[in-house]
Order: sequence, then C-alpha cells, then structure tokens
Amino acid sequence: MTQEKEPKKLGLLSKLGIGLVILIIIFYCYMHFFEPHQLEILEYPIVHEKIPESFNGFKIVQFSDIHFGRTTNEKELETVVNQINRLKPDILIFTGDLFDFNIKVSENTQNKITEILQKTKATIGKYAIYGDQDYTQDGFETIFQNSGFTILKNQNVPIYYKGNTPIYLSGIPSISKKEENITEALKKEEQTYQILIMHEPILWKEVAFQANLVLAGHSLGGSVRFPFTNGIFPLENTDSYQKGIFHQGDSTMVVSSGIGTQNFTVRFGNFPSITLYRLYHE
Repeated sequence: MTQEKEPKKLGLLSKLGIGLVILIIIFYCYMHFFEPHQLEILEYPIVHEKIPESFNGFKIVQFSDIHFGRTTNEKELETVVNQINRLKPDILIFTGDLFDFNIKVSENTQNKITEILQKTKATIGKYAIYGDQDYTQDGFETIFQNSGFTILKNQNVPIYYKGNTPIYLSGIPSISKKEENITEALKKEEQTYQILIMHEPILWKEVAFQANLVLAGHSLGGSVRFPFTNGIFPLENTDSYQKGIFHQGDSTMVVSSGIGTQNFTVRFGNFPSITLYRLYHE
C-alpha cells in the first residue's frame, strides 16, 4: 500500500515573494488606471502692488500637457472642459503639449478634439502656446484657432477688466525650435503688471526679473512623486522646477503638473490638475 505524499507547503520566503508581486501589481494598477484620472483643482491667490485694483478677483485658469491619446481620451478631455467652465475664468490659458510625439492623432480625432475645446468658456479671452510635442504633427494651430484661442508667439496683449488700466499677457513658444524671443514678447512698461506664459520652466532663470507672474507646464510634476522629493521621472528643461509655486525677487512662477502622461503612463502622488489664479491688488 503506497503512502500519499503530503503537498509541500510554501515557505516564508515564497509567501513574501508572492505578496510582494501582488503589491507591485496593485501599485502599478493604481498608478496607471486610477491616479491619472483623478483630476484636481489647485488655487493660488496672486497679490501684487502692480495689479490694478479693478482686477481684484480676476480669475485665470490654466490647463496644460494633455498628451492626447495616452491617459487622456475624449471622455477625459470633456471632463477637463467641464471643470474649466465650472470655474468661470476671465481668461483661459493653455501652456502647451496637446499632442504626444508617440501618438499619431487622426484628422477625425483632431476634429473631435476641436469640438470639445470649442466648449471652453472665458469672459475675456482664451490663449495658448506651443509645447515641444505640438511640433511633432500638424493640427495644433487649426485646433486651437477653431476653438477660439489666440496662439501667442513672442507676443503680448493688453487685458482690461472693469477699468482703463490693463495688465499684459505675453506668450512664447517652446524652446525646442529655438524660436522663442523673450525680449520681443514682454511689454516694456515697468509699472505694468506682466504675465508670461511659457512651456518649459527652465526659462525662469532668464525671465524671473522681467515678468511678475510666469505660468509654465511641461514637467508633468515628474510623474511619480514621493513625500519631500521631486518627481523620479524628470523631463529635460525642467531643472528643479517640477511642480508648484516658486518665488524669486519680484517674480512668481507656477508650474502646472498637467493633465496627461508622457513616456511612462503613470502618476503617483501627483494628480492631474487644473490651476485657478485669483488676482488682487496689494
């Protein structure tokens, strides 16, 4: 009579190994399927003596780095537009990278993107600049122009609000094509409050003492962030300016963590975001 062998029991190390694999899978699923779709609204009060009193409460909304086709699809973009409109901006700003260099967007999809962006609302105006990825395929200018945005290329425009004293909004394209001209873009009036929109935050080293408020994107917050550290996937031309608010002299820069993903389709400790700014005279 043969004796049946008892099944081997898993050892402690094997159990720990299986548990670790399960945790890694759960962690990756959270980073890929959950956090990239949890849009948050960030708000910053901007107080400065050069801001005219008539601009008290003036609202600027910034969105950035959609990278359409990765973790941002039509449904996600519609959610972004709905959230923007809920904030009721006076001016709406896009700081680059509608496209992603690895994703080819068809003409039909570009038309759908246009239909969605046409729904964005702002009481005074909507403005956009080129990101480095937006040069990788045709359609950027057509989409934003048909959606009612003014594309700023080394230009500035006066913005009036409840009075006759303007602030100036300037915009420069991505530095990837070496077509940026900061001198040409900025208004040459020292007593006028100046806002500059640009894509790569590394340029702040050059503009910190020329613009009062700088709004940038590009970095995606470094994608994966742990407490008290910068992102572990930094992008070129971000330096240490990956996310949040920075001050230098009379200048403030805010770097958006953006909407989409690039290279690695994950986010952790770094929700996609839309940013609301409220201006106040000091």
